[in-house]
Amino acid sequence: MKELREICKVNGLKGYSKYKHNELIKFAAENLKISLPKLKATVEELSEQRLVSKIKDSEDYVLRKVVNIESYDNELITATVGNHKLKLYNFGTEDFSYLCDGKCPEYIYRVKHGRSPFCKHYPAVIAELIYEEKLDPTLTQPNFISGQRLEAVQEIVEKRRKEDGIVKSSGRNIEDSLKNIREDILEISCKNDALAREKYHETAEKVFKTLVDECFQLLEYETVFNRRNEGWDLLLIGTNAPKPYMVVVNCKPADSGSYGTHRNPNFVSNLKSQCIDMCKEQLMGVYRDYVKYMVVVAPDFNQDVIQLIPEFNEISGGVKLSLLPISTLLYLVENYRENPILTHYNSECLFKKDIITTEDVDELFKKSEEHIEELTSKARKVLRDRMTEISKHNTDSCYIKMDEVFLQRTLEEVISTLNPYLLKQGMSEFTGVKNVNINHDYYLLWERVLKGLTEEFTEILREQSLLQIQRSALKEDVIRYLGI
Repeated sequence: MKELREICKVNGLKGYSKYKHNELIKFAAENLKISLPKLKATVEELSEQRLVSKIKDSEDYVLRKVVNIESYDNELITATVGNHKLKLYNFGTEDFSYLCDGKCPEYIYRVKHGRSPFCKHYPAVIAELIYEEKLDPTLTQPNFISGQRLEAVQEIVEKRRKEDGIVKSSGRNIEDSLKNIREDILEISCKNDALAREKYHETAEKVFKTLVDECFQLLEYETVFNRRNEGWDLLLIGTNAPKPYMVVVNCKPADSGSYGTHRNPNFVSNLKSQCIDMCKEQLMGVYRDYVKYMVVVAPDFNQDVIQLIPEFNEISGGVKLSLLPISTLLYLVENYRENPILTHYNSECLFKKDIITTEDVDELFKKSEEHIEELTSKARKVLRDRMTEISKHNTDSCYIKMDEVFLQRTLEEVISTLNPYLLKQGMSEFTGVKNVNINHDYYLLWERVLKGLTEEFTEILREQSLLQIQRSALKEDVIRYLGI
């Protein structure tokens, strides 16, 4: 249905039924003014991209390490993918065939009837074979897997090897992620399937979810990506906050450019089920209390959605619902990449809003500036107080004299002013040794604090240089020995 609607839309056809399959087929057949070769090429391209998308769906099995190759030889390969058992016969030959157990509806209703060459469990097995170096695709061509399909499989293998430390990662590709978000996220949020398929080889819904995930990663949140088709889409973890919190995210692309509930009368109950039943209640112990917010991300929101926020808040058991237009999220990400001064502690206030606006983002950056100035001021005051204390009694014309005890006490007090916002203090449960965990994502905040401390320390030295006339210990000794 989705591909049929896209063909009609691209060719300027209007007036067709969006919901009745047979009527749409008849309408397209009677009204499409397109040559048969071009139509065939379009269908083949759509079919190819669907298979590439199916391969990408298999990634989760490989990354979660639930693919197990039980036996491998030229005639038979047996494997399990999660709860599914597969048997591959005569792999790499023209006589190839495979079986996926009866629990796989895709195999039963599509593969067995010739509607698709494979289910999503098959490429997971191929990826695992390549990962374990039991298969070299340059020597043995995997059946049904070549071209873009093979590239998609090898991307999965590469990602697994990086996560396992077998291949050294070159680091986060922040610039490319930001470039894609800037160029595409607004269009993708409006269900531009042509762009999603051409550039990302996925449906617009999946690409939108991926781009939103990348947005929050660029904001330094740890994210959990739900690869299932049902339930919530993302889980944000505010790990660096003094009291960690979690945000359940639901991504709602809308081809009209504005998301409304006219097609979903169970909007509130569905959100509550996704947030509470499918996420919060699945966690254990104290982690349940970390789930404090739910956010719906969409191109924009109709008034009927906004009016339902109080109803959700009333039945959610303390979880707060917020609406986040994609333009606001993009504005937040771009501002953060230019000036990365936000912390999870400060950013939490956004999720307490009913609908998050660009004005809220501006206010957040203002509060963050005030917060870092406050932290810097406290750290500078501690340093000045301690230095003033020691300089009164331990300074001559050359030196302010400090011992190890003083230095350690001063450092600990300065560190305490930054805890728990820029670092976290703790103690090893095995050795009892104190430790400090520094948040490296807050490097710009650290630069501001350390620059302030450097300025304060330099100013104290300058003041002492102008004030002190007491003779140095060396001069005292020289005078004493010379008897002058």
